[in-house]
Amino acid sequence: MPIYIYSAKNLKGEALEGEFEAASTEVLEQMLRGKGFFLVESRVKGKEFEVSGLGGKINAKDIAVFCRQFAVIISSGITLLEAIGILRDQASKKRMKIILDDIYSELQKGRVLSEAITPYDDMFPEFMKNMIKVGEASGALDTILNQMAEYYEHDYKIRKKVKGAMTYPAILGVLTVGVVVLLMVAVIPMFSDMLSSMGGEMPGITKILMAISNFMVNNLLVITVVVTLAIVFFTYWIKTERGRLWFDGLKLKLPVIKTTVIKTITARFARSMSILLKSGIPIVNAMEIMEDLIGNKAIQENFSTAANDIQEGKGIAGPMKSLGIFPPLLIHMIVVGESTGELDEMLGRTAGFFDEEVEEAIEKAVTMIEPAMIIIMAAIIGVIIISVMLPMVSIMETVQ
Repeated sequence: MPIYIYSAKNLKGEALEGEFEAASTEVLEQMLRGKGFFLVESRVKGKEFEVSGLGGKINAKDIAVFCRQFAVIISSGITLLEAIGILRDQASKKRMKIILDDIYSELQKGRVLSEAITPYDDMFPEFMKNMIKVGEASGALDTILNQMAEYYEHDYKIRKKVKGAMTYPAILGVLTVGVVVLLMVAVIPMFSDMLSSMGGEMPGITKILMAISNFMVNNLLVITVVVTLAIVFFTYWIKTERGRLWFDGLKLKLPVIKTTVIKTITARFARSMSILLKSGIPIVNAMEIMEDLIGNKAIQENFSTAANDIQEGKGIAGPMKSLGIFPPLLIHMIVVGESTGELDEMLGRTAGFFDEEVEEAIEKAVTMIEPAMIIIMAAIIGVIIISVMLPMVSIMETVQ
């Protein structure tokens, strides 16, 4: 039997990690439920060191295409085993071929699909695993897969828009740094020698600039190493639990970024919760699943409290409002959905509205960031030019 490495949580938010030998994830979940915990993540021991990006990293678009093709194939009456074989043969990325080949082998051994996909978090996120399990139990796997395809298509679309929107500001930022470094290590030293030979008293701002320039020239290699190590360390740190919590919290405080992040999270929450409720998953279980779908650790920290309040019969709108994140429109739609018994439909409609809001927020953020970056770039270069020109003007006046 495989040994599962797992992480779990209870309704108080307490975490539990460990290893457990079980025939399937169902047995593992049963063991955890007996302790008052629910499974968050699990993988088979021995496969945890596989490189997920081997042969091409699997992204949301790949998952959406896979779900769409899978749904079409099985709705045609083809068996799961044959469907996985077809998808394996036409997979464009080597990593997907490897995963689907392993799943094909597991299905041949008699395992169900929800068990066979358990170790492969890079291709089957926890949300998708739960939904496939629901699809197997309800006999509506093709419907579930179509819903998953729509979900990951929207997710990929938003991610792509955010990356595209940040490309120009990022290039402008790199260009600004490059120009400033070039001026400080190549241009300023030439003016420094010229101004020193001409004599005269230099303004304080020019002295500071010259001192910084001399420091950079004399310690360029050390500065390069330190900056590179700082970037590597920061990149690694924000992937840790503590670093991710700090970074996600920072996103909720930055003036321009905050609005976009909140609207993105709101759209994701509404769409995900709508899919979960339509699939017949109880609201408490849906909230537990949603903890890992929010995509922001700072908000995720409070989700277990909201789930606990819902379990105690406090409704849904109240606990959601207490989080202090979601817009009033979403809370109002939840209230209406609760009173009419059509919460899943209301959330689905709300998700569509907030998708448009996210696109508008991204465009607005870009229109604000781009001129701000240009102004900052102009200001920095302007200060450098003024610092060089002031003593030259002063010397010319003295000569006259």
